[in-house]
Amino acid sequence: MNWNGEEDTIECLDSLKSLNYPDFEIFLVDNNSCENSVNSILNYLDNDEYYNYVLVEKKHLDTFVRTDDSNLIFILNDSNAGFAGGNNVALNYVKDNYPSGYVMLLNNDTIVTDDLLDALVEKFNESDDIGFVGANHYYYHDRNTLQTVGGGLIDLVHGECMAVTEFGKYEEFDFLTGSCVFMSCDVLRDVGVMSEDYFMYWEDVDWSTRARLKGYKLKISDTGCIYHKEGASIKSLSRIYYHTRNRIIYMKRNTNGLTYHKFIIYIFLYVMKESVTNIHKNKQYSHTLIKGLKDALLKIK
Repeated sequence: MNWNGEEDTIECLDSLKSLNYPDFEIFLVDNNSCENSVNSILNYLDNDEYYNYVLVEKKHLDTFVRTDDSNLIFILNDSNAGFAGGNNVALNYVKDNYPSGYVMLLNNDTIVTDDLLDALVEKFNESDDIGFVGANHYYYHDRNTLQTVGGGLIDLVHGECMAVTEFGKYEEFDFLTGSCVFMSCDVLRDVGVMSEDYFMYWEDVDWSTRARLKGYKLKISDTGCIYHKEGASIKSLSRIYYHTRNRIIYMKRNTNGLTYHKFIIYIFLYVMKESVTNIHKNKQYSHTLIKGLKDALLKIK
């Protein structure tokens, strides 16, 4: 999915051309970027010999019929629908139009190794109860350093999701990182697409939880990897807002009783303490925390 990140998207598309897997299509969703971003990608596609693309607006997807000779469908979304909403445009199309095969969700700020798809398919087919498969993430600018194995664990006491950064410590995971998630089309239909209530952050955790509740295991491929660029906005107010809001929404949906009530007390006290402590040093930070708490509590009533 592209949102004003045409340079990243084009580099990702270039890397996908090296995949060894014999037959695949790419669905690229633009999440209502500025005109220059879309035009940069179109210019790249027009001048690239590998890609034979079709351009379609989201509002025409219901009647869109892909051609056999195309290998990339470029979908123009009509709004910035967030991470889940943007990716769901393509996921819903695949779910409804592909009776068999596989689907991989991949961030545009990544590049892939040539054996990635082969490795994901091999791991997925190891057992009938495997639902989602992820891949090791290495830092784009330091390709010998592991960023995350591709999955993580959920702390239901504090409402935190923690990426695993050590090889071999876990065989199964509570969630897979949304930058690379692989499954069959049958699993996609069974689990469904991501919840769009989160907008960004925690939707991959919620998605993974739904898969686990249906009895699927979450695994990581043994070979193949992606190189992932660290987002410059990772410490932004937007991230703080959505992380605060969405962890509460996740806990409301996926826990109950004493676990949930203990968490609500914890998160309320945490937000109040952080807000009061930082009110003079960083008023925006304090207000963002409180807004995230308030909006979550209003949303889940």
